[in-house]
Amino acid sequence: MDEKNLDSWTERLGSETMPVFSRTIECVAGMANSESTSFSGLAWSILQDPSLTAQVLKLSNSIYYNTTGKRIQTVSRAVMRLGFDAVRTICLSACLVESALAGNHRERLALEIARAFHAAVQAKNLATRLNLAQPEEVYVGALLSRIGQIAFWCFAGDIGEKLKRALKDEDKDQPESQVEMEVLGFRLERLTLRLAQEWKLSSNLESMLQNSNSNDPVDKSIRLGYNLAQACEKGWDSPDTAKVVKKISEFLKVSEQEASKAVQEASKDAAEITEVFGASKSSRLIPVPAEALRERSKPAEEVEKKEYPKTDYQIQIASLRDLSSMVASRKGDVNSVLSVLLEGIYRGIGMDRVIFALISPDRRYVIGKYALGWTNETIQNFKVSVNGAENIFTNILRSRKPLYMCEDQPPEIFSLITEEISDLIGSGPFFIMPICVKQQSIGLIYTDRNLSGRDLDEESFESFCFFGQQANTGLTTLAG
Repeated sequence: MDEKNLDSWTERLGSETMPVFSRTIECVAGMANSESTSFSGLAWSILQDPSLTAQVLKLSNSIYYNTTGKRIQTVSRAVMRLGFDAVRTICLSACLVESALAGNHRERLALEIARAFHAAVQAKNLATRLNLAQPEEVYVGALLSRIGQIAFWCFAGDIGEKLKRALKDEDKDQPESQVEMEVLGFRLERLTLRLAQEWKLSSNLESMLQNSNSNDPVDKSIRLGYNLAQACEKGWDSPDTAKVVKKISEFLKVSEQEASKAVQEASKDAAEITEVFGASKSSRLIPVPAEALRERSKPAEEVEKKEYPKTDYQIQIASLRDLSSMVASRKGDVNSVLSVLLEGIYRGIGMDRVIFALISPDRRYVIGKYALGWTNETIQNFKVSVNGAENIFTNILRSRKPLYMCEDQPPEIFSLITEEISDLIGSGPFFIMPICVKQQSIGLIYTDRNLSGRDLDEESFESFCFFGQQANTGLTTLAG
């Protein structure tokens, strides 16, 4: 094996801006091994990316994930109803599709995406039938079992063309891994292992790749899921497929007939969910037996990507319901309440940007903590003195009343917008209100529509105030 070539590709992919591992997805994937990550942390990561927000809501309402048919309209509700693991799985799946759409070798990527999704659904189905503790983790392990291949084909140039020709050579009756060794000097499965280790993607994936003969049920579920996905490309009646089905029947301790029916049903599910993710070409490459086909279900709700959210009363109602549910069940905390609050303001009222600024422990500053619609740099630089300084922020924190900053306000209010604050928020009308716990201000919410130039209005301000009242009441209740 040519370790230098493998090292070179690992380093190259680590420095490339891979669409599959954008900042948002890297953050979401990193939550896999963090027991302390709350649902609000996952919701925040998703909401930073409008495209990902749309994908999560679209998939959350698909028949595959939402069997109840009850509409999910907010990211917070998606995480609460479907669970942390399921929503993280949706995010990782979405980023794989993103990579396929942006890669150089579209045809080969479409095939790899098809294999990845098919393997993931088959593996999860096996894990579920065996009542394994974390079927979503098995799904992720199988989904990423082709990440080396996907990463390679995203950026393969001339060497990719050479490998593609070699793989199509009908005179070579060789396994893909052997052809890869001849052309690249290493197997792409080895690249998958390297990337899984470098990027800390999935401990289950690492275990499966390093222990090819392991009898661990998680490892075997992933391995059999992938083997089935690849074998059935030669036909459901092929000897290779029959061998894998036999192994699956022994693994599940069921008849071969029952095992065959189970994997064929799973192939249909895999094709449907791949279609829902927007990978239509890959969906058609997943072999589905004619007897297992049925009309593919459309998601209950298609969410259109918009540059700036528009007023949506249904999202407002859904967010308020989420707040009430969180407080009534006593399962919420400050972070989760703020997550629901900002999503309701941003996507429900339809604002361009919203930020929560927290009072520092020494109560000298308000510092940007959570935000939607703002750049990372702006959030990091959002810091305003409130210790003895007289400005619009200290005025709001002291009065504990919301404010609609518009041309109707008296001159003395305008004078409170200092140069320091103006540099942060720019000019134009805005809404601002304090966030309080037991009559004590802990921070403030600022929001505007200055990026799009859309007007603010009294109705939007009333909704903004109502959200604030509900959040303050909820936080006080949760604080006991």
